[in-house]
Amino acid sequence: MSKKKIYITGTNIFLAMITLLLNACAPSQTALPPPRPTAIPLETSGYGGDVSWWACRFKMSWPSDANANGAVDLFLAHAVVEPVLRAYSERIYWWRFHRRAVRDKLGHQFSFLFYAESKVASKIMEDMRQSHFLQRALTEKIIEKTMFSNPDKPARPKIEAMSDPRWSPTLQRNWPSFIMGVSTLWLGLIDDAMANTSLKNMDLTRLFEQYRQADVEITSMWREEGQHAFLHHLSAIFGYEPLIIREEIQF
Repeated sequence: MSKKKIYITGTNIFLAMITLLLNACAPSQTALPPPRPTAIPLETSGYGGDVSWWACRFKMSWPSDANANGAVDLFLAHAVVEPVLRAYSERIYWWRFHRRAVRDKLGHQFSFLFYAESKVASKIMEDMRQSHFLQRALTEKIIEKTMFSNPDKPARPKIEAMSDPRWSPTLQRNWPSFIMGVSTLWLGLIDDAMANTSLKNMDLTRLFEQYRQADVEITSMWREEGQHAFLHHLSAIFGYEPLIIREEIQF
C-alpha cells in the first residue's frame, strides 16, 4: 500500500488553528437557526400549500394596582414557544414576537406570529396547548387566556399580511425578515440569561424570579448598549441618512 504524503504548510496550520478555536468557542446548547431571508421567496406562490400567517396570543392577568409583569413575556417566548421553533424550524418560513401592555381591552398580551402551512400550524398550536409550562401558568391565573388562529382557515396568505398597512407596500413585504432577526436575537439573549437555570421541576414562583432577573439583565443591556448595537448599526445600513421622527416615542 502506497503511503500518501502530507505536506504541512503555514496555511494548513492556520486553518487548523481557526478550526480548533471555533470548536472551542462554540456554545454547548443548540442555537436556533438564523433568519433565512434570501433563501425564501417573497411571493406567496413560491411556497405551495395553504400557507398563511397564524397568531398565537396570550393575555396575561394584570391587576389594576400593579405594573405589567414583563417576565411572563420571557417565560412564554423561552419555555413555551422556543421548543416548537426548534421542532419545526425547517417548516416555519417566517416568525416573530409581539409584546404590548396598554390599559385597554386588549391589556397585556404576548403574541407569537408565524408563516407556515396549515397542517404545520395545527401541529404547532397543539404542541403549545399541551405545554405543561403553559398549563401551569393558566392554572395559577398568571395567564388569563390564550387565543389561537383557526388552522383550518388560512386567512393571511400574503407575506405583508402582518405588517403595518400604513407602510409602503415594498416595506410591508420585506419587513418580516427584519423583525424575525430581531426576535431571534431577543430570544437568544433570554437563552443566555437562563443558561444556568434548569426549568425541570421548578415551582412557578422560583421560575418567574429567574425570568425577572433575566428581564432586568436584558433591559439593562438594551438601555446601555442598544444605541450603538441596534440604532447606530441600523442607521449605518441606511447610510446614516436623517430619519424623520413624526411623534414622540419611548425607545
